Amino acid sequence: MKSGRYKLYLTHLKGSRRLLFMAIVFGLLYGSAQSVGLPVLIGKILPIIFGTATERAAPVFTFPHWLGGREWFLPKGFELTFAVGFLPAVFILRGVSQFFASYFVNLAGLRVIDSVRTAVFAKLQRMHLGFFARMPTGDLMQRLTGDVQAVRIVLVDISTDAIIQPFTLIGALGFVVFKCLSVPGGVNFLFCLLVVPVSVFLARAIGQALQKRALNALSSASDLNSIVVENLQSPREIRAYGLQEREERRFAQASLEGLRLQAKLARYDKSLSPLLEIIAACGIALAVWIGAAVGMQYTDLLMIITAIYVAYEPVKKLGRMSNLLAIAEGGLTRLEDVLLAPIEVADAADARPLGRVRGALAFDRLTFTYGEEPVLRDLTIAIPAGQSVALVGPSGAGKSTFVNLVPRFFDPQQGSIAVDGQNLRGVRQFDLRANISLVSQEPVLFNDSILENIRLGRAGATEAEVREAARLAGALDFIVAMPEGFTTRVGERGSRLSGGQRQRISIARAFLKDAPILILDEATSALDTETERGIQASLQLLMKGRTTLIVAHRFSTIRYVDRVLVFDQGRVVADGPREEVYRSNELFRRLWDNQSKGLG
Repeated sequence: MKSGRYKLYLTHLKGSRRLLFMAIVFGLLYGSAQSVGLPVLIGKILPIIFGTATERAAPVFTFPHWLGGREWFLPKGFELTFAVGFLPAVFILRGVSQFFASYFVNLAGLRVIDSVRTAVFAKLQRMHLGFFARMPTGDLMQRLTGDVQAVRIVLVDISTDAIIQPFTLIGALGFVVFKCLSVPGGVNFLFCLLVVPVSVFLARAIGQALQKRALNALSSASDLNSIVVENLQSPREIRAYGLQEREERRFAQASLEGLRLQAKLARYDKSLSPLLEIIAACGIALAVWIGAAVGMQYTDLLMIITAIYVAYEPVKKLGRMSNLLAIAEGGLTRLEDVLLAPIEVADAADARPLGRVRGALAFDRLTFTYGEEPVLRDLTIAIPAGQSVALVGPSGAGKSTFVNLVPRFFDPQQGSIAVDGQNLRGVRQFDLRANISLVSQEPVLFNDSILENIRLGRAGATEAEVREAARLAGALDFIVAMPEGFTTRVGERGSRLSGGQRQRISIARAFLKDAPILILDEATSALDTETERGIQASLQLLMKGRTTLIVAHRFSTIRYVDRVLVFDQGRVVADGPREEVYRSNELFRRLWDNQSKGLG
């Protein structure tokens, strides 16, 4: 694993330190009861009760001479009572301490999982649009919901054993060492403890084999998730083109590949336990052989063998922990791709607050590049406050990129953009975007009421203000005609509404926001001609008095703009009033004439 990997998650433990401390305390109690209580009961107390006269007269413990050489006996006359009460007491202590150790550490782990999941989601809210272009939606969903389970594996599934088993192992090994140093010839028994490092090396080797296969399995799960997301987002297209069988094959193939990789994981993971059992059996057999060779008493031998067996269980579980950590490694790596991803569009350390602006925009020697190919090349343009500007040109000319730079969805590689003379990089993004309204080709509505979808334009707006915004957008009539009016839920992405209704709600949202800068990104291109005509009046009203940037493929939306910018291959090749640009620019004239004749 990477050095310091878990430091990334330690900050999420701050609220759980007390819980972890309590888990450690109860883990220590469990380890003591498990590693010492059972060997003493089996090897000493029961023989004293049921053994020969010599065994009944033997002490429970004889401390070595370097600890004073004292002997400890059962209370005279209460031997049976002590024996009967000892076993329930050990298991009560063991059970209670195991419960609280497990509960406290699981509660801490669940808190950390919630914190990590929230941190990943919050990081996604700060990433620029290019990040989402590189990462498919299904992959991001897998990271947010599936890969975060890697943290659950680390902090919940193995956390209890991480607290309890080391104490049990240390206690059992300590007891073995103590007994070996307390009886004649017992030093030879220390060779039996060689099963511990052998088990550790075996667990490590299997864990390394699991690590690579776990990452492949997570990638496969991400691919499967992406197929599901694409399918569920495109039900109409799949049925229209008869793609159901194709989709079933894609899903089945991806699912089968995931099954194959999971089977490999299971093969390596489940091989550890039987291999460790074989090693433990060899260690116990060696202890019996040494005990017979040195003439050790049966009771002492029984206690040592019991302690070695008790030590085997935590070794087995710690090996299982190693496997789980190897499986979790892939998920942690994929989470770090998000948590450690640079925020390419971030507020400067000294970013200034920005109040309401007039809306004057200035683009100075602006160049923007996707990969190696420039999309915008050395643009210098000034747009006065309140001016409406149409951006036209062929697809891929750079129009949408140009408007996406205004709210800082991206930052240009060269040049600068200013609003009212203030460089966008020097002001807070939240304040900048509070001055911008966006109406796009595909309006995004959330599965909430119409009221709340419009109120996204300005949180805290009154119902009267929302109603007035709906009236200005031409949406009031169809809203009040619905049985539930403004409380009508719109469905996922507005699926219960028509395209024109969704667009009017989006326009109402912009009216409510009342921002001085307005971006219309092909706002009517997905609508039929009749619906578009109805919405044009609302857009003309919305544009009044605002700095408006209109990305238009349908030129019906730009008949009354103040200015036209013609884009071609990342450059502005014409700039001016529409009639003047029509006379002077062949590209614009051809595009306009084609649409006028119904060819575009």
